[in-house]
Amino acid sequence: MTNIPRKRTSRWRKKGSRGVSPIIATILLVAITVVLAAVLYILISGLTKGPGNTPIGSAISLGKVAEQTNTAGTQWNYTTTIQTATSGMTWSNILFQVQAPSGQLVTTGPTKVVVNGLVQGCVLATFTFSTQAWTATGATCAVTTGGSALVQSGDTVQFQSSVNLNSQGNSLVIVGQGSYSGSSLLPLP
Repeated sequence: MTNIPRKRTSRWRKKGSRGVSPIIATILLVAITVVLAAVLYILISGLTKGPGNTPIGSAISLGKVAEQTNTAGTQWNYTTTIQTATSGMTWSNILFQVQAPSGQLVTTGPTKVVVNGLVQGCVLATFTFSTQAWTATGATCAVTTGGSALVQSGDTVQFQSSVNLNSQGNSLVIVGQGSYSGSSLLPLP
């Protein structure tokens, strides 16, 4: 056995007898617990998101809406162009609605949305407001998958209405479906 001089032993014991006060120790334990709980919450909340959580606002962007009316003043057309769209997005992933400034949906007037009807001379897809459903037409316009055409940059979207909806603060609402969620507002002129 090695003999340790008493001065060293007592000095070591004095240093060892000092510690963190119980109040500070409790505060540190609570802080560490809160930080660990927050980190676990962030990690677990990221894992629980399933398919259908891609925000529609980040998956597709449309240009400014232009308005036209026919000479008889009985049909109003609001036209926009797809600026960007996520690869693989189909028209069945999108629903259209018209929203008044009060937040209520406008149900009288909006009839349909026609994709590529005016610009390219063929109708790629038609969305009917009354049934909230798409009809994919004309595979000659673009490649179709799963019965619905792919959304592509440059596609023209024409929203038709039998009532004048301009200058009233109305918005065209794009609602995500399937693997897309949420909605995005596009103000009407």
